[in-house]
Amino acid sequence: MSTICAIATPPAAGGISVIRISGENAADIAAKVFRPVSGKEVREMQGYRAAYGRIFDGDEQLDDGVLLMYRAPHSYTGEDTGEISCHGGIYVTRRVLSACVKAGAQPAAPGEFTKRALLNGKLSLTQAEAVADIISAQGDQLLNCANGQREGALYRRMEKCADSIMEVSSQISAWVDYPDDDTPVVTQEWLCEKLSAVRGMFADLLSGYDTGRMLREGISCAIVGKPNAGKSTLMNSLAGQQRSIVSDIEGTTRDIVEETIALGDIVLRVADCAGIRDTDDAVEKIGVDIMLKKLENADIVLAVFDGSRELSGEDREILMLRYFRRKTQCETAQILGMTQVMVSRRERKLLKELREQLV
Repeated sequence: MSTICAIATPPAAGGISVIRISGENAADIAAKVFRPVSGKEVREMQGYRAAYGRIFDGDEQLDDGVLLMYRAPHSYTGEDTGEISCHGGIYVTRRVLSACVKAGAQPAAPGEFTKRALLNGKLSLTQAEAVADIISAQGDQLLNCANGQREGALYRRMEKCADSIMEVSSQISAWVDYPDDDTPVVTQEWLCEKLSAVRGMFADLLSGYDTGRMLREGISCAIVGKPNAGKSTLMNSLAGQQRSIVSDIEGTTRDIVEETIALGDIVLRVADCAGIRDTDDAVEKIGVDIMLKKLENADIVLAVFDGSRELSGEDREILMLRYFRRKTQCETAQILGMTQVMVSRRERKLLKELREQLV
């Protein structure tokens, strides 16, 4: 594979910037760009060694900085890798990157360093995915989850499932191919027991999907209610700024207004939806239809009611649509951070109260 280079720090002004070079010729390219003040040859630097020196583009000095060398296979990518740290100005950083390209490196594609780590056996696919989650983490929960995946927690669980399936498959093959040997007989009871265990492992993996998705993408939250119930006011209060227009005219909000809001470690993707009501306005009808689709896919629904008015048919429709999302008690407990027993008890109480109000 070719030797690649890229800016490894955010594309903004800062204290330092890091330009990473990875590949078979990483040391040769670094030697053309970086000259240690000690006079030591870059190509002779051992792994995990740093040197202070000058950074050049040909004969033009661009900056001074530090070069840190890693030797294959003991690097992130599993290849020879050099990291040049320079001052964090946007222009000087781009000049250093340009000098590396002139010296023979190819510009790296997005995610290519992690791709090479995967291809060189330094990371599994689940660990490579965890790197992106660590970078995008906006709270401790996702960061802890991503770090666990980065350390191979998910990979080990999947490997255990694969090993169990392989055990069943190999036992059946041996029993069929060598019936006269002392191969243990594969009984229906044994087979059902093993496959049930495998099914349980997969069920455990799938049960954590929604939680992982919400930690990664944020919790989808739809604010719904009748026109002028206070949905847009609630949206602006959560966002800490005016994101939705507030007025006393019904039907002001026609399109969905979305905002990402961080509540501690939890990220909410909040959507202020059009009010539910029967209307002859063609544009408002489109807004209501979009709202209903948003409601069906939301993880959490904030139903806003006007306490000065009794429950109407539209309010009942909101509650019915919410309940028909068919989330299990276990899934609901995970979303709300409760136990399944607590959800079951509260559900019975709420249904009793709702029946009394809706009948």
